[in-house]
Amino acid sequence: MAILKLKTNVGHREDNSVPQFSLSYKAEDNESNSINSYEILSALKENHDVVLEINTSLLFEPQRSLKFSPEEFLEKIRNLDLEYSCRKCPSQVKQDFFSSLFGGKKTVDCYEINVYVPDAVWKSQTIRDILPTGGVRYYIKNQPDAPRKVLDEMNRMTDKEKFIYFHYVIFDVVEYNQMGISSNHYGINDIKKVLGI
Repeated sequence: MAILKLKTNVGHREDNSVPQFSLSYKAEDNESNSINSYEILSALKENHDVVLEINTSLLFEPQRSLKFSPEEFLEKIRNLDLEYSCRKCPSQVKQDFFSSLFGGKKTVDCYEINVYVPDAVWKSQTIRDILPTGGVRYYIKNQPDAPRKVLDEMNRMTDKEKFIYFHYVIFDVVEYNQMGISSNHYGINDIKKVLGI
């Protein structure tokens, strides 16, 4: 497994936009960072189901070769016969100063995709190869449930309610070897124990 560093972020616990813990992982012996990320997430999720949340407006894509295609991702999800929800929404594009003066605000379509992944599918590792490396939020459930029910309920939940409902909320950016971890159910010692650090 990767070399891991876990630290507690100082901040107000009421602010759900800031994770409680920050985890850095670094490959050793030329291991793939995607594999490291998958192994860490597998350890944290244990035998529980997980919901992936991908928002294309939040993806970090420093290299063109790693460009995320929502259409290709959805096709692969359908091939795995997984329950998902997808919605298209406008997002403002960052522009330079002069473009914003003369051209107004430019918007592009972004996608918000939620996918329910049962534990058995996760353990088959077929999902690992299709996960975006530019940023995915993982919601780890404590009990299996009807996938469609969970996805529908998530669409009605506030961020605060999601933190109560799920055991972990993890934002992972493989490109930067970083995870932000939040939990109302587990503390830093629990996470260290599960990860063996």
